[in-house]
Amino acid sequence: MKNNLPKDTSWNSVASWYDELLKNDDSYQAKVVLPNLIRFLDLKKGEQVFDLACGQGYFANVFAHMGANVVASDLSKNLIETAKKNSKEKINFYISPAHKASFLKDGTIDTIVVVLAIQNIENVGDVLIECKRVLKKEGRIILVINHPAFRVPQGSDWNFLNGVQSRIVSQYLSPSKIYIDMTPGEKNPKKKVKTISFHRSLQDYVKLFSKNGFVITRLEEWISHKQSGSGPRQIAEDKARKEIPMFMCIEVKKI
Repeated sequence: MKNNLPKDTSWNSVASWYDELLKNDDSYQAKVVLPNLIRFLDLKKGEQVFDLACGQGYFANVFAHMGANVVASDLSKNLIETAKKNSKEKINFYISPAHKASFLKDGTIDTIVVVLAIQNIENVGDVLIECKRVLKKEGRIILVINHPAFRVPQGSDWNFLNGVQSRIVSQYLSPSKIYIDMTPGEKNPKKKVKTISFHRSLQDYVKLFSKNGFVITRLEEWISHKQSGSGPRQIAEDKARKEIPMFMCIEVKKI
């Protein structure tokens, strides 16, 4: 059978780097996303879970360990190979684009989880159509994204003025496609890591959900776990972290 998948993706070339990132016990994935996601999901034993754009299987393994029956997919061949090699749980991994889940039958999935991935996908409408096909009648999608109102690639930044740490946002409503340098301090071009991100406003996401037959049922905003070392900005920086969320978690269900 002919393989029509792209030879490379922005995440295929950074698989090793991303795998090492998630091995860091102090990462946002480990300290913020994972504990909040476990609480938010409240998975039941035997729940049918589809980890969409699963990367190297970091979260899929947690879901399976909790007793869920997990299927996972990613477009990156390298990430799936890493996932299969490192997985300690019984998980079926597939190499597949986010808008194609031909390995799943109609109406068979209870929960689809998309962690920090929908922002790297261009054709979100097609993805939602496929999600709706494989979900059961009361099925849900859980999406974790970088907070679109405060974390706009090349359109937001931290600012410290008059003792106050704040967030400057210079672009929000306009959708954009941005190439992200994940290793800004690296001078060796062979070691540079770049990915693609798509910024969308909250109303963009809501319109996509509504157009494709989904309604938002829950929403949470999650803050950073990090703390500043002693210094003149410590109090202001720690206060800002508690006030300005880094991530947003959205639950949508079929209408």
